[in-house]
Amino acid sequence: MTPRKTTTDVAGSYLFDSLPPGTYELTYSLTGFKTGIRSNIAITPGFTATLGMELQIGMAEQSVEVSAASLVVDTANNTTATTFDNALLQGIPSGRDTFSTVAQAPGVATSDFDVAGSQSFQQSVMQVHGSLPGDQVYSFNGLRLNWPGSTGGYTSFYVDNDSLSELQVVTDSAQAEVAVGGVYMNLVPKSGANTMHGLAALYYQSAGTQATISNPIYNGSPVSAGTPFIMARDVATNLGGPLITNKWWLFGSWRLYDLKESVLSVRNQDGTPTTDPNHQSNVTLRSDYQISTNNHLDFVWWFNEQNRFFRRDGTYAFVSADAAWRQIEPAYILQTEWTSAFHGFLFDTRFGYLHQVFPLSNQAGTPVTALNRQDVTLSTETGAPPYSFVNPASVFGVAEGVSFYKGHLWRSSHTFKFGIDTSVNRNGYNYTVNNGINAIYNNGTPTQVYAYNTPVNVRSIYHETALYAQDSVKIKSKLTLNLGVRYDHFNTFYPAQTSPAATFPLLFPQRTFAQSPNIATWNTFRPRLGAAYDLTGKGKSVIRAYFGQFDILEGAELAEQINPNGLSTQVYTWNDTTMMEFRSQESGIYPRILCLQEEEL
Repeated sequence: MTPRKTTTDVAGSYLFDSLPPGTYELTYSLTGFKTGIRSNIAITPGFTATLGMELQIGMAEQSVEVSAASLVVDTANNTTATTFDNALLQGIPSGRDTFSTVAQAPGVATSDFDVAGSQSFQQSVMQVHGSLPGDQVYSFNGLRLNWPGSTGGYTSFYVDNDSLSELQVVTDSAQAEVAVGGVYMNLVPKSGANTMHGLAALYYQSAGTQATISNPIYNGSPVSAGTPFIMARDVATNLGGPLITNKWWLFGSWRLYDLKESVLSVRNQDGTPTTDPNHQSNVTLRSDYQISTNNHLDFVWWFNEQNRFFRRDGTYAFVSADAAWRQIEPAYILQTEWTSAFHGFLFDTRFGYLHQVFPLSNQAGTPVTALNRQDVTLSTETGAPPYSFVNPASVFGVAEGVSFYKGHLWRSSHTFKFGIDTSVNRNGYNYTVNNGINAIYNNGTPTQVYAYNTPVNVRSIYHETALYAQDSVKIKSKLTLNLGVRYDHFNTFYPAQTSPAATFPLLFPQRTFAQSPNIATWNTFRPRLGAAYDLTGKGKSVIRAYFGQFDILEGAELAEQINPNGLSTQVYTWNDTTMMEFRSQESGIYPRILCLQEEEL
């Protein structure tokens, strides 16, 4: 886009901070000397390239051009990161989703065994060096926008790989601006440029492209297992270029991803395996505008729809189609970033908003009298889903970063970075249960009924604010000290809320609840201290040492666990099986609940 310029200090040192990922050309000029040019400089997220050039005496019109060798070693940072650029995202033969990609980073262990994208529609839990499950940050263009539910360490957004310029994965020794000690992911979208660039791609696989399935042997006989592909089709296209050269650039992408698998362990009435069809669509739009030489503004809109048409309850091994959920899940992210250079300071201001509606609904055409039946001995679930719910969630985040460079201060060069980020996170669950009850069986014999307090509308909120300061001190030419500290504030509560009248109002009369006080509040200071030593001074090898402390992520989970407006049940013994079976078929089971005997819990 627009070239960046700076002037070296008296010692000849300089810094270009917060460059967008890409391949650059660096030009050195000085009166009385030939112009020096370093080309093919690849910059990835979080990477510091240490470059210098010795100028030769001559006319300014003369130039010396050097093609930079591949810079694989960052001799200034302590962060352990793996960056998947556009070529890797497209070229590696693996699942085309964030979770399959991150699983390739050294040291990362995932909860799901993914084969060619077989788990693309169910996010994996990723851990590194013993981190807790869910100790993860999904950062979209540098701004953390996790799903606020549970521990706050998961995502509600599934990304189009081909819309990304880079996917950076930090697994260790994170700097002060990174909150998490587990897996940090930064997803950077492509942008327009002064030349048009684009992509059209089709990926396809079917049962005919797979090797023969080898079923496990049990008691001497093969047992059908696994979820082989019936079909996977991924269509993607994108285009970027200038609307006004050197001033305004646009980028847009679209993706359609369909995946259909065969569930061998669950059979239809005719003995054929059930199928698991899934659909994903994505749209990404980005606008970059150069307000002035020192001011740049960009705006990104990400849209994702994640549809799983027969999502099954994992509690039971055999779930019929009528008891499976229908998930039609739209989500979008709105982001804007303003970058401004002023008297040697670089200001980076980011706003982001995540909106998601995650439903688990009954299948179309499910009768209102349909009853969820769970057989704990046969491990089957039939009739209707155990419940249906809608999860509305939103995150509004703001981050401000300030950095500046002093090349000759206290006999060393310093890169200072300060920042603040804050967010308001809201999560909710709206539960309903068909007829207000689930029926429990033991090998075909009815034993219990679970009566639910639905419908209930549950709400939780938490706030997070962080302040950080970092100084990267380069001492002489080989040693760099990275000295940082981070302050985190967290508090969570549930707001005042009311649920509609329950299906069984005599069993669950209370429907209005006052706002809670803060359920949990903490304020912590955590050090981030590191050193990097360039062994040869040529940028070819480095020794690093690091000490840091991190807080475990905590989302809305604490407020959700103690919210009195949560989903609850009363359990009854089913002791009049003949009458209950007859009446449930005739007019619905719920008017006959008084025939049951309450159990002691």
